[in-house]
Amino acid sequence: MKKVVYIFIVLFLSFPKLLSAQSIQSLVNQGLAKAYNMELESAEKIYNRIIDLYPEDPHGYYLIAQIYYWTYLGSKDKGEYQVFNKFAELAQEKIEKILDEDNKNVKILHLAGNLQLFRAMANAVNESSVDAFWSSKNAVSYLEKAIQLNPKFYDAYLGLGLFDYAMSFVPEFLKWAVKLTGLTSDKERGLRYIKTAFNKGTLETTEAAFHLSKIYTDYLADYDSAYYYIQSIIPRYPKNTLFLYQYAVSLIKGRELDKAIQPLNTVIRLNNKRFPQVTALAHYRKGEVYFKKNQFKSAIKEYEAFLDLYKDIDFTGIAAYNIAISNKILGNDDEYKKYLDLASDGNPDVYEDAYAMTKSEYFLKNDIDEIELQLVRIKNYIDYGRNRNAYDSLKVILPSIDNSDQKALALSYLSESAFHLNKYAESVQAAENVLTVKSKIEKWTIPFSYFLQAKANWKVGAKNEARDFLSRAESENKFEFQDYIQSLIENLKRKLKRA
Repeated sequence: MKKVVYIFIVLFLSFPKLLSAQSIQSLVNQGLAKAYNMELESAEKIYNRIIDLYPEDPHGYYLIAQIYYWTYLGSKDKGEYQVFNKFAELAQEKIEKILDEDNKNVKILHLAGNLQLFRAMANAVNESSVDAFWSSKNAVSYLEKAIQLNPKFYDAYLGLGLFDYAMSFVPEFLKWAVKLTGLTSDKERGLRYIKTAFNKGTLETTEAAFHLSKIYTDYLADYDSAYYYIQSIIPRYPKNTLFLYQYAVSLIKGRELDKAIQPLNTVIRLNNKRFPQVTALAHYRKGEVYFKKNQFKSAIKEYEAFLDLYKDIDFTGIAAYNIAISNKILGNDDEYKKYLDLASDGNPDVYEDAYAMTKSEYFLKNDIDEIELQLVRIKNYIDYGRNRNAYDSLKVILPSIDNSDQKALALSYLSESAFHLNKYAESVQAAENVLTVKSKIEKWTIPFSYFLQAKANWKVGAKNEARDFLSRAESENKFEFQDYIQSLIENLKRKLKRA
């Protein structure tokens, strides 16, 4: 379920049937301004005031539930989950009373759908998959009814869009649960719905912007679009460490490493105690930045801070592996062996950790040589946008490489760096040569080589050939880095559709 777990940040306003709706709306707006800026204690005080003034209105209970839903996802603290559950139940009671009297109240149906969305995600984090799917079904039912009653109630499209998109990534072993609940998925429709909420909604634009940035980063590899959406909300909520962290992730994946340091430093400086995992992850990303810049001492410091602070397993494998490699490059053999042992402790559902497990297992049995370490530096050159350095280095070491896995890596890196230097014919040739190498470990280079050929052909206007190579890339994409390579494939698919 980890692939479908998003941090859903849902915005809310008024209940129109109350005579005091405007007063509630004013208080809700004040509370949300605090909540979105991560001033959660101040927001909770405002929400408690709503409950005191309007005890039969669901919004105060709902919004407190929302706070504890966020903090539960950010900390995995069972105490936070219990408080979330308490206020979610209270909100549900008030919602049902209103819907019993007026089952066509679109805004309350929207509220009910969002509350079920919270339950779905909380259950997913608890690994209660079936409960998560049933809550998802209930959420979709409420939101679809709201849209049926008022197709121009654009805020309700956000939740439906998120479910559409997330359900596309349900693992095979859980497909039975999706079938049981009758949920469907359509990534294109999902993206369209989320954009509708962002462009036409009035209540959900902040959350829509966050999720669009995440989708464009993680699933479509369209980093310019990701920057646009996340930058539309950061100025309004400069203390929101989650938004700042997401911006940094987009910058890193977009190979804007130097720009990523500032938002990461801000996350660490703010050190929001309700979201300790975000602070820990900021150290991980700083380690990633320094590692990709071949600044290995600084990388070790940040990675170790991450491992000390983090309470989950995601990215711990790749952090340990990169610490090991950094120490090996720096000549610290004891530390290299220590962290190589720890590299298998990550989350196998996270592609970086899965790769770290594979590589660490190999190097625990086989000595790592200088060519392998050179290839690490060369890959870092590419990730830092130093393609000329990578290209020139590869031209020097390629003739001396005999190991098949190292050769596959070197040829893949040569193809990628040549592409970025506008050497498209050479890029294609190197990618073709990857397919002649029989890799044992680096099998991900097979779909990646097809992708690189597709991209080079697209660049020179050979669109049919590009589509053919892209189809091969997708059919072969079943090894390490599957999610990342698929995001590149999806990005090129979209470009070819527009061509």
